[in-house]
Amino acid sequence: MIRDKLTGLKRLRNIKKQKEKIAEEMLEQKNSDQDFNLSTPTIMVCLDINNASNVVLKYACYQAKKNGFGVQILSVIENSHKDLLFVSRAIAKEKRFSLEQHLNKLIDEAYQETGVIASISIKEGDIIAAIIDEIKTTPNCVMLIFGKSQDSSSDNTILPKISKQIGSKINVPIVIVPQNLSNNIYHQ
Repeated sequence: MIRDKLTGLKRLRNIKKQKEKIAEEMLEQKNSDQDFNLSTPTIMVCLDINNASNVVLKYACYQAKKNGFGVQILSVIENSHKDLLFVSRAIAKEKRFSLEQHLNKLIDEAYQETGVIASISIKEGDIIAAIIDEIKTTPNCVMLIFGKSQDSSSDNTILPKISKQIGSKINVPIVIVPQNLSNNIYHQ
């Protein structure tokens, strides 16, 4: 009986050592991923759930593939119903879930076509503040890309407003990609 307890304790120690080794390996992998992300130039793509998102992400992925860059998607969920805290949280949770599904679908499609996997950053709050914060925390950002939807008249007011307000606060070129971009532009 004592021998069984000692054997059980040895097994527990071995399991604990194995878990510690796995945790160390995961930490090393995470740190090497972070080092890669810190040194690799990144194209930041601002996406939402609109018709231009697919074209914009593919454009960014082809540019990244051509230049050896990474791609990071930034999506901002604007606060709504601020006066109703519970409603606001429920709406934000629903929007986030829908957005994540949409973005994952876009990433899969872009990966199938380009071989580039984009990372996702979803923020909540003011769009302009979120873009500026994300660029400041991504020191290797080399380009900021927006999409212009064909059927959205709001793009005509939102995009100039955003570029005007962030233009003087960032040191990154801003590119606007139209939804009707020709497919042959990707391969040039």
